[in-house]
Amino acid sequence: MKRIVSIMILLGSSIFTSGQNIQDLIDQVSISELSSGLHIFSGETSTTVNNTTVSILNRVSNTGNDLAADYLVEELQNLNNLMITNNVYSSLGRNVIATQTGTVNPNDIYLICGHYDAVANYCADDNASGTVAILEIARILSEQCVDNTIVYAFWDEEELGLLGARNYANAAAARGDNIKAVLNLDMMGYDGDGDNEFDIDVRNIANSITMKDELVALLNTYNSSINLNVNIVDPGTPFSDHKPFWDQNYTAVLLGEAWSKNDQNSAYHTAADRVNLIDLSYYHDMVKMCMAYMATKAGISSNDTAITQAGNLLQVNQTAAVYQWVDCNNRGVITGENGRTLTINALGDYAVEVTVNGCTERSDCFTVTSLNSADVVASNISVYPNPTTDFLTIERKSDLLASFSVYDIRGKKLKTMNSRDRLTKIEVSALSSGFYFIEVRTSHSKEIKRFVKK
Repeated sequence: MKRIVSIMILLGSSIFTSGQNIQDLIDQVSISELSSGLHIFSGETSTTVNNTTVSILNRVSNTGNDLAADYLVEELQNLNNLMITNNVYSSLGRNVIATQTGTVNPNDIYLICGHYDAVANYCADDNASGTVAILEIARILSEQCVDNTIVYAFWDEEELGLLGARNYANAAAARGDNIKAVLNLDMMGYDGDGDNEFDIDVRNIANSITMKDELVALLNTYNSSINLNVNIVDPGTPFSDHKPFWDQNYTAVLLGEAWSKNDQNSAYHTAADRVNLIDLSYYHDMVKMCMAYMATKAGISSNDTAITQAGNLLQVNQTAAVYQWVDCNNRGVITGENGRTLTINALGDYAVEVTVNGCTERSDCFTVTSLNSADVVASNISVYPNPTTDFLTIERKSDLLASFSVYDIRGKKLKTMNSRDRLTKIEVSALSSGFYFIEVRTSHSKEIKRFVKK
């Protein structure tokens, strides 16, 4: 038995990628992604929308900001686990909504939002900053399976009187939507005095005070990676998209730069509001603060995407799922490889997409550095078919009485039988999918072979 266990240790290597914690997700917030997004969404850098190279220079409501909305839709469509809705609520008003449905509590909704319209060209702080922050949080959280439903909302016509948010809030209340909290982001990239202060605007409506307390607690919990100082503004301003949710007695707060301390962007509501005025380090921390809250409220319930290698076989830990193996180097799916195991014939990097209850998570890329077949001795036996589903056939070169024992990956003996036959069949249909070992022992020899049960 000791020999079997040592062989298993020799054969197996694994990478554990499941169970992302909140700090992991905070750390994934990318300052380079945020910078790139700000430059694109404020028109400083061109991009591709509808297969055409464009500049999103103007997002002014009622003069045709469909280009900005189309860009948001295409960016969201590139992400996993999201349902995209174009909420056209008037002849010119168009909200863009992305819903990530919870697998445990789908009716419990946490909404993160901001307006994407503007009053002039560029308008990087107002409110490309909030829009790009939501996109970055969606990019990261959409790779996770969540217990509760997350709605990523991009409002139109805020600058004309909170029209997009009001339309949605009124409709949500009429439907009886169980919106647990609304985190509104509006102007969150300017820190003129470099003190890292920001405002949480709140009023004693529904559970908004509790929501504010939760945000402050998270700031204290993750203060080693989020360098911010909070100001509580109560009663908070009614002049942004949280207000329509307060009007419907929903829990909501506004998170933004420190207007309460007169640290206001000098280019507010002008075409001088450009990326060069954004403090990227401060903005990065603000987005990490929002990530901490949304990830906490989402309730991360990861699929088990740990991968184990044995010889030329890879296996993902998660059972009872839908699988798709991916070649990381070619950045494409491996056609027809939809089982829990993957037989590999070349060194490289491989990943697997695991779908459970409609939610897909992708493992980290697993690097294969060896294709050692891992057979222990020069073989006098053959084992087939491998992988197998129902029966395992062992073919031998002698007719000496032999014992045949099946062990799982931990070395536990699962079944045994004796035979003199040169062809011996062992039923394995009752075994779970995974790696196993067959030991063939006679008075003169002992051999061990690995096999896979599909």
